[in-house]
Amino acid sequence: EMMSKLVIISVLFLPAIAALGTQVVTYDNRRMLDLIENLNGSVTEQLSLVAATWGKLRADYPRDVGKIEALQETLQHVICKPARNVTLQHNLQAHLKGENIREHLEILNTTALFQEALEAEEHDQGKWQMAIGRHSQKLHCLYKPVQLKRILERVLRKIYNLKSISKLAALFFQLYITGNRESYVTMVHAELMLYERYKSIGQQSVEFNSYMAKLWQSFQLDDFYSGLDQATSQQLINAVIELLKYL
Repeated sequence: EMMSKLVIISVLFLPAIAALGTQVVTYDNRRMLDLIENLNGSVTEQLSLVAATWGKLRADYPRDVGKIEALQETLQHVICKPARNVTLQHNLQAHLKGENIREHLEILNTTALFQEALEAEEHDQGKWQMAIGRHSQKLHCLYKPVQLKRILERVLRKIYNLKSISKLAALFFQLYITGNRESYVTMVHAELMLYERYKSIGQQSVEFNSYMAKLWQSFQLDDFYSGLDQATSQQLINAVIELLKYL
């Protein structure tokens, strides 16, 4: 336990202390990961070092995919190393930490895709809509609905912009894979999140209101509409009523 604390202090915090002097010392991620992997201690100590490193990366290097992926790999090595006393508790801890890192990387990846699509020329929109459709298939294969909702909430916070809001609504619609109930629900949730965000900011766009009024109508014509949960259905009904005059 004491060894873990000393390693954390030396690698994570000494560079910051040194930076107060004349020379700035940058954080050495590779050295930290080598220390974790080769630590002559317990799996519990190694996992606490992984947690501390993840905290450091999330705070100071949240967009550094290379560093984050390297930590993900190190975590796998710690748990999968043969002849180690890895308990069920260790496996659970590692799984939760791994999922956390995986979600973070997915948020970066999905944000970048939507950002590029939003910035693309009008004549290229078809290409980007198809790209998002393909990405949606991957997302629905890899993540549970609750994770997907969390990922899209974070993505929306990063890319929301009133100027391109109607374009974003059209791109969110591409999350719906024809004939796939789960993706229909994901798409409806994404559109509702976008609409709620728009309302909470309090700005107005007649174009967006008209677009969403027609979109809500189209949702009700879909075969999967009747399978929506009560809360989502009620949200949709409220949205339809709010935008009736734009139909």
